[in-house]
Amino acid sequence: MIEKYVFEAKNEEELISLALQELNTSEENLYYQIKEIESGKLFKSKKYQISVYKKEDIIQYIKDYMKTLSKTMDLPIQVEIRVEDTNFQIQLFSENNAILIGKDGRTMNAIQILLKQAVQNQIDYPLHIHLDVSNYRAKQEHNFEYEIKKLMKEVQKTKMDMKLEPMNSYQRRMIHNLAPKFTNITTFSTGEGKDRYITIHYEEEK
Repeated sequence: MIEKYVFEAKNEEELISLALQELNTSEENLYYQIKEIESGKLFKSKKYQISVYKKEDIIQYIKDYMKTLSKTMDLPIQVEIRVEDTNFQIQLFSENNAILIGKDGRTMNAIQILLKQAVQNQIDYPLHIHLDVSNYRAKQEHNFEYEIKKLMKEVQKTKMDMKLEPMNSYQRRMIHNLAPKFTNITTFSTGEGKDRYITIHYEEEK
């Protein structure tokens, strides 16, 4: 369980100082949200309330979650966690990574979804959780990016648009982010849901 710490004060500056003092830590080690509240029944006055989560508590929760998963799967799992702002990069290693990854990464993706949901159920704060198994996802993304770059170069050469197969929103975002690196190349998405696909478009310079 991830503990939530709540403090109240007359102003925001005092509130943050109070939280840091009570928890004996620095601001970069906390995730917090501040809201204005009213106090008093007859004579209402404004106060501020801060809800705080400690980064170390979240990290420990993830490690405990993975320890439970390891026991459930009867598979020793090593966990490495790297945190940058609100981004949690989680790397898993085991004696049989193929089991953790699953066909086309399905088991790995399922673990990521379940972990995200578990953390969201614990805290009311927007965190980004990215899970990988022995750099499998990173390698897949590298290969995917390499293939897309080849296609963009082909469109540059032929000056003919190219429609790609339907893909998920993450892959589409990767392609859109690559387009500005190529002259005369733009990208746009068409379709809905699972049928949404990208077109790599050749655009003459104006």
